[in-house]
Amino acid sequence: MSLLDVVGPAIERLCEAFARGGYNPTPIIDLGVLVANADGEVDERERGMLSDIFATLLGTTLSTEVVDALVTASVEVIQQAGAEPRARLVGTILHDCDAGEDGLVVALAVAFASEGLSAAEQKVVDRIADAAGVSKMRLGELTSRVRKYSDGNPVSVRNLLASGSHAKAELSE
Repeated sequence: MSLLDVVGPAIERLCEAFARGGYNPTPIIDLGVLVANADGEVDERERGMLSDIFATLLGTTLSTEVVDALVTASVEVIQQAGAEPRARLVGTILHDCDAGEDGLVVALAVAFASEGLSAAEQKVVDRIADAAGVSKMRLGELTSRVRKYSDGNPVSVRNLLASGSHAKAELSE
C-alpha cells in the first residue's frame, strides 16, 4: 500500500460526501491551502502537491497559472476571513458531510509534501479536526498512517498522487 492508496480514495470520498451534502468541492482547495499556508507561505513543493490534488479532484491537468490563481484566491479568502475561522468552517463542513477523516488525510498529505508536518501545520490540522469532530486519538492514528506512507520524501508524496492510480483503501487497517 502507498500514500496514493490512502489519499486518492480520500479525495474521491470527499467529493462524493460534498455532493451528497450539497456542497461544491472548494472546501478541499481551502483545506489544502490552509495547511500549506500555515507558515505564512505556500512553497513550491506545497503548490505542486496542491496542483496534484486539484488535478485529481477535477480529473484534469491544470496549468501552473490556474493552480496559482486557485491558491491565490484561497489565500486571499483565508486572509480576509482569518485562518482560524476558515479552519473551523472547513472542519464544520467536513463534519456536516461526515467526511472529517478523509479531509484530514488530505490535509496531512499536503503537510507532508513539503518539509513534513510543522508545528504551524499541526495547529491548523488540530483546529480542523476539532471542528470536524475527529478525536485527538484518531487524528494521531491518521497522522501516523500518512507519515508512514509519505516515507519522509516530499517528492515521492507528489509522485504517488500524480501517478493517478486510485485503488480503493480503507482508512483503518
